[in-house]
Amino acid sequence: MKKIRVRIAPSPTGLLHIGTVRVALYNYLFAKQNDGDFVLRIEDTDKVRSTKEYEEDIISGLQNLGIGGNEGPHVGGDYGPYRQSERTEIYVKYLKQLLEEDKAYFCACSKERLEEMREVQRAAKKPTRYDGKCRGAGESSGVVRLKIPEDRGDITWEDLIRGKTTIHAKELDDFVIARSAEDPLFHFTVATDDHEMQISHVIRGEDHVSNTPKHILIFEAFGWELPKFGHLPLILNEDKTKMSKRKNKVSVDDYLAEGYLPAAILNFLALLGWNTGDEQEIFSLEELVEKFSLERVHKSGAVFDLKKLDWINGEYIKKNIAQDIDGFYEMVKLFIKGSEFDTQSAEGEALIKKILQDPDFEGRFKKLSELEEGLSPLFAELPDYPYELIAREKFKITAEILKEVLEKAIEKVEALEWDKGDGTKNQDISEAFVSIVGELSLKNGQVLWPIRVALSGLERSPNFATLAVYLGKEEVLKRLEVALGKIEG
Repeated sequence: MKKIRVRIAPSPTGLLHIGTVRVALYNYLFAKQNDGDFVLRIEDTDKVRSTKEYEEDIISGLQNLGIGGNEGPHVGGDYGPYRQSERTEIYVKYLKQLLEEDKAYFCACSKERLEEMREVQRAAKKPTRYDGKCRGAGESSGVVRLKIPEDRGDITWEDLIRGKTTIHAKELDDFVIARSAEDPLFHFTVATDDHEMQISHVIRGEDHVSNTPKHILIFEAFGWELPKFGHLPLILNEDKTKMSKRKNKVSVDDYLAEGYLPAAILNFLALLGWNTGDEQEIFSLEELVEKFSLERVHKSGAVFDLKKLDWINGEYIKKNIAQDIDGFYEMVKLFIKGSEFDTQSAEGEALIKKILQDPDFEGRFKKLSELEEGLSPLFAELPDYPYELIAREKFKITAEILKEVLEKAIEKVEALEWDKGDGTKNQDISEAFVSIVGELSLKNGQVLWPIRVALSGLERSPNFATLAVYLGKEEVLKRLEVALGKIEG
């Protein structure tokens, strides 16, 4: 049986795209599952748009996500991916072979001539395709076109995902495979590399469906064994249009910078177009390798649901806190850079870890970028918030109600004793504040909202009991008094 060999072949013309990662992930899972090889190949023949910066971003991004390729040449002593820019000699050799075998030819048609030809075809409501003018002209320079056999009919292949797929012969023409005899183009380099690297399965996005017939024709021209093809559904915006940076972030770097964990990103992307058929939604990479199958990849596009990503990331955050608080803290430090946070001392580290592990704080944020805001009320000075924030209109909190609530809250706090940071007192503090609701015959929002705002000074923060535990009794009383002063003011 032929060894399973798959590849990911991004162009270094932009930052690592979230769609590229999904394609890489599916290839990686398929290869790992079948004890195969996963090849990283950089398609950098576009000399104008390809940059070293983007190449490095792609390579490091895949490696940081844990799905880097496991094969590549040694370049200058460094292990790296295959680069098409370093393989021109191979392509030129094969181009020469096709020209010598009369399976390709030079075309000297000008751009003007080609445009006139297309205009005539469009006017006649015919497909716009090259008319073969240079097929037997014996030109010795110009672009190189593949000579498609005149009796070649429709091209059909059994797609691993889409099933039987056919491209009609009328849609095909003698397409250009090189700018010159020494300057190969995308379709030729891709097909040549897939053959040279013995790629068994070409798994890529469905936007490449129209390219596949051209690659098949190149394979046939040489008599090479065809790989199996599979085309993944596109990732879509919520309005079902193709995912674009105008409506969503598309760079993996953007998501990592916001504090989405690599494992959560992979888990989320795995479910964008695939499922196990059961209710499981959280998978380790090892579980994905075990359970993934191309047979269960969807044929239709998958909507990029940011809320689902947030939920999955939140689950991974809780998992990291429970399993490796020390490792998680190293990530957290990168996201809490405010001067109020003491992340360097042993005392500061211990306190932050303790808060993160508090059941009443854990799970209240979905990404690491939310941590600074969530933790700041416990470390920063109380901000000067407006009276309207604490007396929120939607809860119908009048000045009279607010005064009653705050005075009762002060009374409850004075009757309690706790050491700052003692999470075991969270329940006692919570029950004390909640009891005010019944004692004053008010609604939850009329009591718990103003207490939480009084302690945090913010619209969003941890709950009132968690705030009280880590602020300490003295600071809680001080902040409740500040809130009372806003009524009198």
